[in-house]
Amino acid sequence: MKICIVSDFFVPHYQGGGERRYYEFAKRLVKKGHHVDLICMKIAGFGDYEEIEGINVHHIGPTIINPPQRSSSDFIKFILAVFRWILKNDYDIIDAQAYSPLIPAFIGAKLKRTPIIGTIHDVSTIGDDQWIQSAKIAAIAEKILVRIPYDKIITVSNSTKKSLVKYYGVKEDRICVVYAGVDLKFIDSVKVNKKYQNTIIFVGRLAPHKHVDHLLKCVKSLKKDIPNIKLIIIGKGLEKENLINLTKKYGIKNNVQFMENLGYKELIAEIKKSNVLTLPSTREGFGIVLTEANACGIPVVAYASGGVVEVVDDGINGFLVGPSNVKSLKNNIKFLLTNPSKRDNLGKNGRKLVEKSFTWDKNVKDILNIYNNI
Repeated sequence: MKICIVSDFFVPHYQGGGERRYYEFAKRLVKKGHHVDLICMKIAGFGDYEEIEGINVHHIGPTIINPPQRSSSDFIKFILAVFRWILKNDYDIIDAQAYSPLIPAFIGAKLKRTPIIGTIHDVSTIGDDQWIQSAKIAAIAEKILVRIPYDKIITVSNSTKKSLVKYYGVKEDRICVVYAGVDLKFIDSVKVNKKYQNTIIFVGRLAPHKHVDHLLKCVKSLKKDIPNIKLIIIGKGLEKENLINLTKKYGIKNNVQFMENLGYKELIAEIKKSNVLTLPSTREGFGIVLTEANACGIPVVAYASGGVVEVVDDGINGFLVGPSNVKSLKNNIKFLLTNPSKRDNLGKNGRKLVEKSFTWDKNVKDILNIYNNI
């Protein structure tokens, strides 16, 4: 099968959950004998073509200096470039990731009479803070893009599936749920010599809806009882400068470390060395970093939003907190930091859960079934 995947970015240039998901699926599809072209934006300092574990990665359209930051003209240039690419190339199936790749991939696929899948990780249902750039335009665009009649929609959780049906009127039988996962063999290959003490870790985009500012409030409060508490923030985004300023305002500058542009091995090592992973996000289609932490034997604390509730079994592999309940977020973090035996038990439970339900090798079979059926 000749497969075209369309995404704004791809690893290793950007390590978002969607990009990681496509990478893990694509390399397994290649091993099964399929041809995979991945189309994404150009990255400053890199060529137009890369081969990554058998995946043909084509960088087209605008050149991005600091992903994921893009201008309006970048989106337009990429949309046009994707459309031209699909018209010039033949595929058995096209899989486009939300949001800018969807329209050109859909129109191009229909003109070429090629089956088209729209991959939608999550949807916004509660407000403008869900978007980083052009919030009002993005919210309007979402309402249009999720209703496009793709041959199938793939999403990463039943929560997002329900939102698509309830808020956007998408027919349930058009939506397939395929969970994200982890590469247990790779994660087990990453060795660390020591663990940090009293360390919380956050991994993700520094976007408003991720609410890393809530974590900073927690650290400010917990510092009174745990003076050496540390928060590691791994990621980048438009909120970073604001978060740095908050660490100064709260007097916790020495308790917070910002990191970005880590390789995947380095990222996993930092998770393994930490004690608790937190995800205080009010919009989350799945939360792949939760499964990565559990695979490392690390418990999690997260807001009960979106697909997170399908990954975190409250009190078993971590704790779920009511969205924006900063006091409860703080109390659960404190409990895990000060109760190492309970923390270890939850981490072990998390590993078992991942082994059972969240591995790429298992879930790639579901992707292939969908591709073959359409």
